Amino acid sequence: MSRDIFLHLRRAGVNDALDLLAWRNDPHTRAMSCNSDELKLEDHLAWFSRALEDADRLILIAEIQGEKVGMVRFDRRVLGWEVSVVVAAACCGKGYGQAILREGLVYLQTLANSPDVTATVRLDNVASQRIFAHCGFHLVGSADGFDHLRWHGFPADKLH
Repeated sequence: MSRDIFLHLRRAGVNDALDLLAWRNDPHTRAMSCNSDELKLEDHLAWFSRALEDADRLILIAEIQGEKVGMVRFDRRVLGWEVSVVVAAACCGKGYGQAILREGLVYLQTLANSPDVTATVRLDNVASQRIFAHCGFHLVGSADGFDHLRWHGFPADKLH
């Protein structure tokens, strides 16, 4: 399904700060996050400013026909990258999450040859579990209500 969705990914910029805050503070998003606290504007703006300058963080905004529909973020860790995906509340249930994750992984793979990517997903987050499985993530363990997943890259013939 996600291959039929035409979305454009671009690097986040300063004008995306408020959208990311709104998406992150959405009650459903917070309920499915590792940290469910609501973020304050000033804290988010300080973090976002640092994040845009951080060479070990990649934030990509997903757009469909010029409308922002979500984002994917990659944070470099010692043994690879950690991924986080957020779909705008108004866009949930349309298959965008899988498309955003897949295209984000393709984007990352063009920057980092054969990247290892991990994800942490709540056990009760069935939609995210499905999205990550469809994109080739495999379970490596579970603890404290979360599954820990790993991805080792798309085969070259599956990149596009």
